[in-house]
Amino acid sequence: MKNSSLDDDISLPSRFENDLFKSEGKPFAFDHGDLRTLHFDEKFIQSAMRISAPDRLLLTYTQAMMAFLLFNPEPRHILMIGLGGGSLAKYCYRALPATRITVLELDADVINLRHKFLIPDDDERFQIMHTDAVDYLAAMDHQVDIILHDGFSADGLAPSLSTEAFYRRCRSVLEHDGVLVSNLWGDAADLVPVMQRLHAVFDDRLWWTGASGSFNRIVYAAKNIDEAMFRSSLSKRTMQLDLRHSFSFSDLADRLQTAYGKSRADFEQAAGNDMRTAFLQGVTSAA
Repeated sequence: MKNSSLDDDISLPSRFENDLFKSEGKPFAFDHGDLRTLHFDEKFIQSAMRISAPDRLLLTYTQAMMAFLLFNPEPRHILMIGLGGGSLAKYCYRALPATRITVLELDADVINLRHKFLIPDDDERFQIMHTDAVDYLAAMDHQVDIILHDGFSADGLAPSLSTEAFYRRCRSVLEHDGVLVSNLWGDAADLVPVMQRLHAVFDDRLWWTGASGSFNRIVYAAKNIDEAMFRSSLSKRTMQLDLRHSFSFSDLADRLQTAYGKSRADFEQAAGNDMRTAFLQGVTSAA
């Protein structure tokens, strides 16, 4: 979920209002130049694709979500909550050819736009399912390595997908060394309660980073992790990933913050106080 007036320097032409009116309240794709964007309403850009490079991760928050590779560079099965314009689904499908990918999407109108966003057809390792993520996870009888949680409605993160009970179910369906990656959005009043619920489930095994130039925060919640081993391997792993991808994992690793070793009070202060600073730094660097 993105703020169209500030994030990643994307602005929309005046004719956008005509397409918004014709959409009659349904999700729609909008083309402007080499960009194709996904919208639920007039407020936010939900996803963006460069038509000439449809598999490129254009928005910075999607790049930040890929930092799960710092924790597990070779996942066997990724579960995605929320399809959107399919940026992450497409990128993982192309960049991780040995990985199985299952995408859960509640809105059939979003799924109907899959071909507009050049999302691959279902095959033996890629599947989009029209389902409620809460119901799907409740019925799961298998485990996955990574959960990419990007389940937004027009108004923000879906409330049913950010409860403590839902996060506990996510933890239970992760493999022993699995990671839940959550895209959060908003100011401290929005973020801190969600971070507190994640902390209640994953304890101090939380890392997070802001996406430059936006109010997105990406949180990585590890089911089990040897923090010392993770830190010792981080530099080598970032260099390896930088060679394979077109964006900087080193920058993402440098911005990582963690709850590890912090008291609850220090964690809550860090979770609430750094968002505006990170946002302003991103805007300044982009100016």
